[in-house]
Amino acid sequence: MSECEKTGSCETRPSSEDCGNKSAAPCCPVEMAAEKWSASFCQAMKEVQVEILKQKIKKAWGADMEKVGDAVLETMGAQWAAMLSQAKAHVGLRESIKKVFFAK
Repeated sequence: MSECEKTGSCETRPSSEDCGNKSAAPCCPVEMAAEKWSASFCQAMKEVQVEILKQKIKKAWGADMEKVGDAVLETMGAQWAAMLSQAKAHVGLRESIKKVFFAK
């Protein structure tokens, strides 16, 4: 008869988070499974809620968000191009300095 069957309880420590600790008493697999299934249920519920809200937001504001997305992409693209141009100028400066120092 297992410890769970004898006592009606699997709790051997305050939390199954300590299961990686080899020096502690062994974890109860039933308690661990119950905790994991409970956490998975909560995660799945949240994911469904997010999916429902995403659909509703897209339906209500999707057209406007598409326009804003286009504006953001255009602006960020211009900023990215400017950063690349500036980086190229810095590389060019360093190459010019190297030529001066090593020309001798």
